[in-house]
Amino acid sequence: MEDKIITCVQCNDSFVFHAKDRQRFISLGFDEPTRCPHCRKNKFKHPKSEDPWKNKGRKKHSRRKNSRDYDDAI
Repeated sequence: MEDKIITCVQCNDSFVFHAKDRQRFISLGFDEPTRCPHCRKNKFKHPKSEDPWKNKGRKKHSRRKNSRDYDDAI
Protein backbone atom coordinates (compact mmCIF):
# COMPACT_ATOMS: atom_id res chain seq x y z
CA MET A 1 0.00 0.00 0.00
CA GLU A 2 1.36 3.42 -0.96
CA ASP A 3 0.92 6.94 0.33
CA LYS A 4 -1.97 8.83 -1.26
CA ILE A 5 -2.28 12.56 -1.90
CA ILE A 6 -5.78 13.89 -1.14
CA THR A 7 -7.21 17.39 -1.62
CA CYS A 8 -9.11 18.78 1.38
CA VAL A 9 -12.77 19.57 0.61
CA GLN A 10 -12.76 22.49 3.03
CA CYS A 11 -9.53 24.42 2.40
CA ASN A 12 -8.49 22.84 -0.96
CA ASP A 13 -4.96 22.12 0.30
CA SER A 14 -3.33 18.82 -0.55
CA PHE A 15 -2.22 16.45 2.19
CA VAL A 16 -0.56 13.04 2.28
CA PHE A 17 -2.57 10.11 3.57
CA HIS A 18 0.21 7.76 4.63
CA ALA A 19 0.08 4.02 4.01
CA LYS A 20 0.28 3.27 7.73
CA ASP A 21 -2.74 5.52 8.40
CA ARG A 22 -4.63 3.99 5.47
CA GLN A 23 -4.17 0.50 6.94
CA ARG A 24 -5.41 1.71 10.32
CA PHE A 25 -8.48 3.38 8.77
CA ILE A 26 -9.30 0.23 6.80
CA SER A 27 -8.91 -2.02 9.85
CA LEU A 28 -11.29 0.22 11.82
CA GLY A 29 -13.80 0.32 8.95
CA PHE A 30 -13.45 4.07 8.28
CA ASP A 31 -13.56 5.77 4.88
CA GLU A 32 -10.65 7.83 3.64
CA PRO A 33 -10.59 11.32 5.14
CA THR A 34 -11.90 14.18 3.02
CA ARG A 35 -10.47 16.95 5.22
CA CYS A 36 -6.83 17.68 6.01
CA PRO A 37 -5.62 17.12 9.60
CA HIS A 38 -5.86 20.85 10.38
CA CYS A 39 -9.48 21.13 9.17
CA ARG A 40 -10.42 17.88 10.94
CA LYS A 41 -9.02 19.25 14.17
CA ASN A 42 -10.93 22.53 13.83
CA LYS A 43 -14.12 21.06 12.38
CA PHE A 44 -16.20 21.45 15.53
CA LYS A 45 -14.60 24.59 16.92
CA HIS A 46 -16.77 27.68 16.54
CA PRO A 47 -15.76 31.28 17.02
CA LYS A 48 -17.26 32.69 20.21
CA SER A 49 -19.74 34.81 18.25
CA GLU A 50 -21.03 31.75 16.38
CA ASP A 51 -21.03 29.32 19.30
CA PRO A 52 -24.53 27.76 19.18
CA TRP A 53 -24.41 26.64 22.82
CA LYS A 54 -23.23 29.92 24.34
CA ASN A 55 -26.56 31.71 24.50
CA LYS A 56 -28.59 28.61 25.15
CA GLY A 57 -30.25 29.13 28.51
CA ARG A 58 -31.94 26.58 30.66
CA LYS A 59 -35.66 26.28 30.30
CA LYS A 60 -37.58 27.39 33.31
CA HIS A 61 -39.91 24.70 34.52
CA SER A 62 -43.33 25.51 35.76
CA ARG A 63 -44.11 24.67 39.37
CA ARG A 64 -45.06 21.06 39.70
CA LYS A 65 -48.13 20.40 41.71
CA ASN A 66 -47.73 18.33 44.82
CA SER A 67 -50.00 15.44 45.60
CA ARG A 68 -51.48 17.67 48.34
CA ASP A 69 -52.86 19.98 45.64
CA TYR A 70 -54.77 17.06 44.15
CA ASP A 71 -56.09 15.87 47.53
CA ASP A 72 -57.91 19.16 48.02
CA ALA A 73 -59.73 18.79 44.70
CA ILE A 74 -61.20 15.38 45.61
